[in-house]
Amino acid sequence: MRGLPKLKVNFEYERKKKEKAVKIPKAHVYNLGRVRKIVAFVLIGLFLYFGYVLFLANAVAQKNRVLRHSVTSLTKKLDEASAGTTSYNPIVGQYLANFVTAYYTFDKDKADDWLKQVTPYFAKNVTISNATNTDNMKLIQAKLNGIFTVDSIKTAQYNLTIETNGKQVTMIVNVPYTQDNDKLTVIGLPYVANEIDSVGQVGKARFDKTGRTLNDEAVTNKVQKFTKQFVQKYVSSSTKDMSLLMSDPVGLDNAVELVSLEDSDIKVTGSTKKPIVTAKITVKLQGTNITQVQTIYLELKKQASTYFVTKFLQA
Repeated sequence: MRGLPKLKVNFEYERKKKEKAVKIPKAHVYNLGRVRKIVAFVLIGLFLYFGYVLFLANAVAQKNRVLRHSVTSLTKKLDEASAGTTSYNPIVGQYLANFVTAYYTFDKDKADDWLKQVTPYFAKNVTISNATNTDNMKLIQAKLNGIFTVDSIKTAQYNLTIETNGKQVTMIVNVPYTQDNDKLTVIGLPYVANEIDSVGQVGKARFDKTGRTLNDEAVTNKVQKFTKQFVQKYVSSSTKDMSLLMSDPVGLDNAVELVSLEDSDIKVTGSTKKPIVTAKITVKLQGTNITQVQTIYLELKKQASTYFVTKFLQA
């Protein structure tokens, strides 16, 4: 009987243990203010990062613009310093001498052979024909006046002496060409020109633009008519006389005569107020039967009932 109290104590302990409240784990609660601060810091960091990247990109672009300007300036100075020389490459002089010899030596009985010989010198998009020459001619002498940069195109100018029908005649021609290391290509038909000052004076004479044909028939007809009148005046007048028609006047003063210029040879592009003309003309060296085809490029400006030539190029 003495053991009963002990059992009672144990029973009371077990009962209290069972009645003890079960503790529920405390839920994890996010601090909204803290989350907002973290997001704000991340956004600010991204903004600063992309701003820095944009700053670097602009700096690189600015540096590239400065470098391009420097390259352009140096190239221009090099061209001016090299004007009148063949120092670009030792083979330039020989290549051009071979070309003018082949081009201005013509046997009408071997016209096809002439065409085969001169074709490899020209760029693929330059059209040449052996039907232009009608008489035999032989190059007697070719004097290189200089190699110049004409409207950004390397151009060799020659003073030629040619024999035809027992007579010797002289003329000045420009030969536009391009060079890639030791590879050279004539990129335009040789054309009769005024002599360029060999002391680095560079003229502007090179057409390099085409465009969509102007669809206004009335304007096209008027421009074609003006072009014919202009070309006739150009071949027959002095440079001084051409000042009324051109911003940079030039005239051949009867060095050649115009053989043909048809409407079909004249392409009119640009706008009604500022038409652009590209045309092929056939000229003959004065006092001879030597003819050749030349391409001209005109930028015109409407002036009352006629036009004024703001830019004149040849190729």
